[in-house]
Amino acid sequence: MAKVFLIGMMGVGKSHWCKKWANKLKTGHYDLDNLIELNEEATIPEIFAEKGEGYFRKKEAELLRWFGEKKSFVLATGGGAPCFEKNMEWMNRNGITIWLDEPVDILVGRLKLQKDHRPLLKDLSNEELRSFLENKLNERKVFYEQAQYHLYAEEITNKHFEKIIHEHS
Repeated sequence: MAKVFLIGMMGVGKSHWCKKWANKLKTGHYDLDNLIELNEEATIPEIFAEKGEGYFRKKEAELLRWFGEKKSFVLATGGGAPCFEKNMEWMNRNGITIWLDEPVDILVGRLKLQKDHRPLLKDLSNEELRSFLENKLNERKVFYEQAQYHLYAEEITNKHFEKIIHEHS
């Protein structure tokens, strides 16, 4: 039984690894952003546009706290989730936190194709995207660094995940 919170920048692959690793643990996998959309019956861009980031962050924290009741899961958080409402502190108290970290070049390659679906990116040119991601990572790093584990690039594997889970068994 494990409570696993995946954190990191948008585009790093949290949702991808969440599914893979939940299957390995034979437990549920969840995507916090998807849960917010279901709960609010609106997309994240719509929530940001209609109700603002402050409202979104409060809903994000409320849904995150719901996982305190669950016994076992793997949760992909949104890129900003650890940075608001003392969420990082809460996740560290309530489970295993893993920072998935990829080079900005990799993130730019992935995200330039997804800008329409990401409210913080939708108005950026591809040139602005790199600068935005570098700045956002610098802002968020202080929170990400509080994770119990940091997997960088080639360390984001089943083998490294299994080692982390084994340490907590």
